[in-house]
Amino acid sequence: MRFLHFMTEGGWGMWFILAFGLITVAAAAGFARRPSPGAEQAVRSLSRATTFSMLSTVCLDLAAVGSRIPNEPAFASHPQIHFVVMEGIAESLAPAILGSTLLCFVWLLVAVGQRRLARELAP
Repeated sequence: MRFLHFMTEGGWGMWFILAFGLITVAAAAGFARRPSPGAEQAVRSLSRATTFSMLSTVCLDLAAVGSRIPNEPAFASHPQIHFVVMEGIAESLAPAILGSTLLCFVWLLVAVGQRRLARELAP
């Protein structure tokens, strides 16, 4: 249940990050299993897609916090508005947490594939 709450905090863009990230993890696992320079380039490209979806979702979330809080009378007149803003910023970082975690796994698998590739190419 906590994962679903985490996904909700990050907004609808989290599903793109999760989809791109899982595709990238699968490609990295394939590269670790059967390393080739072409497969590594595919993982690099997919990593960029995951990174850019992560960045755009963080920006989307921060923009939502920045535009919603001043325009909602309940939030704008809240006596502890700074806590409301802090919570909004914290929720806006959920996409960066998810994307970065997935990319850590990806590049760990790439390191295994690079090691195996170096062994295969060694004379």
